[in-house]
Amino acid sequence: MARAILALTLALLLAASIAACGSSSTEDSATTPAPAETTAAPEPAASETATGGIADEAAQLYADNCSGCHGADGAGGSAPGIAGEDDMAEIQRWIEQGGEGMPGYADQLPPGEIEAIAQFVAGGLQ
Repeated sequence: MARAILALTLALLLAASIAACGSSSTEDSATTPAPAETTAAPEPAASETATGGIADEAAQLYADNCSGCHGADGAGGSAPGIAGEDDMAEIQRWIEQGGEGMPGYADQLPPGEIEAIAQFVAGGLQ
């Protein structure tokens, strides 16, 4: 008797799972396009985003990492003013390596963020 109940239970579970798989795939294929048919555009890379977005990100990076010492407008504070500096390679080197009391950020910021801050400073902090 126990074997009969076990066999019946297994048969019902098997039938239910087959029925669920069969109806699910039929419904999915009728209502959901196949992955190859998807037409959503990919997210743009950082270089493809609007200039305002990149400038806003660079301004935020400067505010988070530099303004505490160099001032929000680059006029200086506890560190020298950097407003008017326009040699991007030199600015980037200072950010990466530091010097004269300034810490280097090469170990704390990825190269892309260091470059963004350097461009922001060289561009007149705008």
